[in-house]
Amino acid sequence: MAGLLWAAIAGAEVLYRLPWPEGLSYMFTQVPDGRITSHFTKARLNAVDIGMPAGVSVLSARAGVVEAVEAEQAPDEEPATYEGNFVRVRHDDGTAAVYAHLQYHSVAVTPGESVRAGQMLARSGASGDAARPHLHFAVTRIERNSAGWPEEISLPVTFYVGVPPVAFAPRAALTVKANYSSAADAPRTPRETAPMVPWKRTELRPEEEPRAWLQLALWFAAGLAGVAWFWGFARKP
Repeated sequence: MAGLLWAAIAGAEVLYRLPWPEGLSYMFTQVPDGRITSHFTKARLNAVDIGMPAGVSVLSARAGVVEAVEAEQAPDEEPATYEGNFVRVRHDDGTAAVYAHLQYHSVAVTPGESVRAGQMLARSGASGDAARPHLHFAVTRIERNSAGWPEEISLPVTFYVGVPPVAFAPRAALTVKANYSSAADAPRTPRETAPMVPWKRTELRPEEEPRAWLQLALWFAAGLAGVAWFWGFARKP
């Protein structure tokens, strides 16, 4: 709730909570800008897969109303749908979040029920078209295509962690710890490194500005003198 309020005040896009419990860390294994293995339709292009073992509590990433659920696809059955067991939560702006591949008989909410961000919806699993346990998460909206027919389109999702919220886009091989009780750094993949010396612009007081300009002029003059000396030295026979 705090993250959504912050985003609204800042005029930014809606931020989504990580759909797993505080203190746990999981990796994004399939993302829109990474290697795509199963997200080919318009309803899945911007979806993410999260490497989550079976039995983990799946939490609502944003407040809304439960629109539909499926909890009866058993592990030993042929998958009836790609999503398998799922929960769909409708948000107040008309978008909907889909939490898929959930564990058999683990759904803890019912259609028409209002849920808050961080509320348990079900447990993770490998139902539907899933080779191994993971969570499939997508935010979609109904739009009309060029032929005028309604079509489900997936939308890019921005998550957040920490207090105050630190927004980030999901990236392949990005492991993130759910933290909504204290300050947090921006999540980074193993290939992304933090700067060794964080740079921060110095704020000068009015009385310090003349001295700063003088120092800049001296450095500039010294540079010109060095260039002139080198030029004269280089031209000597």
